[in-house]
Amino acid sequence: MTDFDDDAAGSIASAALTVLREQGPLSLDEWATHLEEYGTATELADVLEYLSEPMLGYLPSGKYVALDTVLEGLVFTHRLSALEIASDILDASPDLEPILAFGDGEDGAIRVALAEEAAVERGAAHFRSRRVVMLPAGTLGECAEGDLVGLAVEDGRLAFRLVEIEDEPDLVPSLGELFEEDGVEALDSVCWQLLLEDPSLFTVPIAPLSELFETAGYEHERELLARRGFDFDAYDLQIRTALVASTYALTHDEAVSAVAFVDLADRGYTDAVIADFDIADWAHRHVSAAPDSFVSLADPGAAVAVFDLGFRNQDPVTDAILEALAAELAERGPRSVRAAAHWLAGKAVDRLGRVLEAEAHYENALLVESGWGPALFELAQFASDRGDATRALSLLGRIDGGSEENLYAVLQDFVPVDHPELGRNDKCWCGSGRKYKVCHLGKADESVESDGRWLYRKACLFAFASEYVDIVTGLDDLENENLSEDELIVATIFDGSALDVALFEGGIFADFLARRGELLPESEVATAAQWLGTRRSVYEVIETSDTGVVLLDRGSKEAVTVAHSVDGKPGDVISARVLTAPTGALAVGVTVMASESQAARVLEVLASADLDAEELVRASRGGADHSTDDR
Repeated sequence: MTDFDDDAAGSIASAALTVLREQGPLSLDEWATHLEEYGTATELADVLEYLSEPMLGYLPSGKYVALDTVLEGLVFTHRLSALEIASDILDASPDLEPILAFGDGEDGAIRVALAEEAAVERGAAHFRSRRVVMLPAGTLGECAEGDLVGLAVEDGRLAFRLVEIEDEPDLVPSLGELFEEDGVEALDSVCWQLLLEDPSLFTVPIAPLSELFETAGYEHERELLARRGFDFDAYDLQIRTALVASTYALTHDEAVSAVAFVDLADRGYTDAVIADFDIADWAHRHVSAAPDSFVSLADPGAAVAVFDLGFRNQDPVTDAILEALAAELAERGPRSVRAAAHWLAGKAVDRLGRVLEAEAHYENALLVESGWGPALFELAQFASDRGDATRALSLLGRIDGGSEENLYAVLQDFVPVDHPELGRNDKCWCGSGRKYKVCHLGKADESVESDGRWLYRKACLFAFASEYVDIVTGLDDLENENLSEDELIVATIFDGSALDVALFEGGIFADFLARRGELLPESEVATAAQWLGTRRSVYEVIETSDTGVVLLDRGSKEAVTVAHSVDGKPGDVISARVLTAPTGALAVGVTVMASESQAARVLEVLASADLDAEELVRASRGGADHSTDDR
């Protein structure tokens, strides 16, 4: 896609919507030709295709339309249920689907929400739709089950009305022209197209869309519309399989296996939530019935897709199901899939807190296939956690592209330092009195571990696990909100305070210690336990030298010397976390404050008894970002 700076992109978006309101509906090419002052049609088509705007509608004809010009003044009806009356919440699909873009809910008005959120807020449940319309409390107090109500678009907002049917249009001819025999379309797009072909539709209250569609011989599901008898499940499976194949660069058979495995696990999860049952026995029955069903998961990419799609979010029941299915597949599946099965089982038991069992599964995966990349990578991380940089690098070296991993770059600072002047039987350089070969030969300088830098980086790498990615990237997006696209490319998640806040205030570091404590050197376990209660603060740089930097804590008024460099000069004010280690202290997640008012705001957030991670990152954002060498 062609790059435009923020100002240009904003101007194009504004001009594009104006053109669409005046000239629409328009195809992508037609639309672009009206904006020639901003660039070539080809360049603009790329931009317009990715334009994000709630008032932008896409039609079955392939054209775009401005919804506010099409839907203003129209009314859509809905027949009430007892649940809706009791909760003042309306199921959106299909009756109200075409006008949901207008439910922004500002100033206490009618708003659109996800059904799960609405259920929690109003204490109701069992809505049919994924999205619902939340009315102000008491709106439906005088209504009865079966009453007809309407939502109209007035001045760009949704307005509630009690209505009676004034017209009964026949949609059969119009729908017949839009649909192929086995076709399926987005329900809202169909309605917008019908409106353009017959502008008189919905100008007065008519029967709800659900009743009109049923009369015309159509049915809806998952915000889609098709002729009665259409196999929505098969269509959904086809779309999901194609999307998985495209996203993860899989063959069709690999994508089919991945989707089938995830769907099986989903069914198991539903069964486990509804009724307690023996998960191991359930897995045995399903895998042993067709052990070759998942043979295409042998490809590492397919196995990674399975984990990402079905098990990205940490949940004990989901992980137990994954462990049972994968263990069964490792034992009874074809040999070609056993490496993948052991890797999946290892991922499950790791998250269940059994890291040594996970390690055994990864080792078993390599016994089946010595070069199986995902297992090599997991073992490399475990070796790093143990403090064995040499083994970790050796394992990464067996992976195609292993030298490009973040772990590889981190390990370069912690590889053993050779002393070629010493023979194997000479006394060790460290003064222990032992022979070099039994003391430090092939080992890193102990100070590398005791100064805390490696421990912190181990935790940072742990934070990139899939179950934490939403926490980390969410905070990183907040921190980088004002950056241009080019600056975002340059910025990495290691910069600034976001990752550090995700670790500590986001709870990831506590999980790291709980799940990796069995692997970490004993001294690092003690240091990590001490770090758990350490909060960030605001510091003033007092003095810098080759031996360290003196910082004054603006909160406690205490001075501390950090052993490793902090970018900044005396007088600069920074937000950071100062962690103590056996050989000194280090500052991590450093962000330079842009002003005294910003520093005061950060201190205010930090003083809160219930510290909010997102609020802390927002408060810290805005200054130039100076990060230490110790991130």
